[in-house]
Amino acid sequence: MHRSWVVISIILVIGLPLTGCGNRIELNEIGITTATGVDGKQGDWTVTYQVINPSAMSSPSGGATGGGASQSVVHTFSTHGKTIREANNISNLEFPRKLYFAHNNIILIGKKAAEEGVAEIIDGYLRNSESRETVKVLIVDGSAREFMKMLVPPDKVPGQTLVKILEEENRRGSFYPSISMYEFALKISSESGAAGVPELSLFGTEGEKLESVDIFKKTSTQAKLMLSALSVFKGDKRVGKLNQAESLGISWLTNHINGSTFSFDDVNKDTGISTFRILKAKVKITPVKDAQQFSIKVEANVSGELVESTSQENIQTSKSMNTMQQQVEQVIESQILEGWKSVQKLKVDLIGVADMIYRKHPKIWREIKDSWSEELANMDIDIEVNAVIKRPGLIQKSFSKLLGPEKDK
Repeated sequence: MHRSWVVISIILVIGLPLTGCGNRIELNEIGITTATGVDGKQGDWTVTYQVINPSAMSSPSGGATGGGASQSVVHTFSTHGKTIREANNISNLEFPRKLYFAHNNIILIGKKAAEEGVAEIIDGYLRNSESRETVKVLIVDGSAREFMKMLVPPDKVPGQTLVKILEEENRRGSFYPSISMYEFALKISSESGAAGVPELSLFGTEGEKLESVDIFKKTSTQAKLMLSALSVFKGDKRVGKLNQAESLGISWLTNHINGSTFSFDDVNKDTGISTFRILKAKVKITPVKDAQQFSIKVEANVSGELVESTSQENIQTSKSMNTMQQQVEQVIESQILEGWKSVQKLKVDLIGVADMIYRKHPKIWREIKDSWSEELANMDIDIEVNAVIKRPGLIQKSFSKLLGPEKDK
């Protein structure tokens, strides 16, 4: 027993000099990066960093005094190098702190850089232990360097705000599903070799005013940053883009509908219009092989609620409800078809059909792999939608119908 205590005492004495924070890094020695932007091409890269300004963050009014903004919560600067890591390494020539990327929420890639190829950008993120592969990716319609300078009211940290916009859009709209760096790399390196990335655009003519903290003194501004399209990648290069309707169709085909709201007409279009909000949606895609070629079968099961109606139909009857559900199904089918047509037009497998065929029919896939673009462009699609209106709302008839025809005049 005495010997055991002696051994423990020796271990504790030896360990004492090893304790402490000899390799610590103080908070005021690092630059917390919340967003990065990349422009350029192989051998010629410009990297832009959006770094938290601690003094502005710690002020009582969060960077605003006297009823208006006094200093920006973020500092933005750019570096240049033959490689992305080289550009990062020379940041100390103009910035007094070591860049810290653990809180980097989003990366903005300029459109020209995306068209040149993003393989080197992805490699740098997946290889660097400080970077997060869960960082969200956005393509910008222009220069990432210029977009990184712009503030996004009402929040004062633009990088965090853009991530919130992506998250909220995923929950409520599902037009442009967000994608992480890891998911992006996985998709373009798969058999399908394609991915869709949300695209950010500047609307209005006063973009330079978004660079000033004075923007927070206004209740509205003509210039604004907004999700506008879905950039389409074939391999590591951007080859085109989809509009909102086409991108929504891709969301259906990839089972990324988390929430969406759309209107539909009555059977008799002159009698009214209603609005349906999706509460739950599940889509299954199955490649079907016949004697000649593959086709795909799409099965969508959707439930939701009626949130608005000017219909003159008697909503509480099962006949009217069934008719409305059929109208909802037709709208969803047309949305899915819109996405499918865009896939065939670009000949880019955004929905991952190639991966499904590869897993189920590996031998057949090897035979058609080289001609897959043409195979995809000629495939037929069979769409089956089952929609249920679970909640018609608190009133059974539309308010227009309750008023009566004589009160509408």
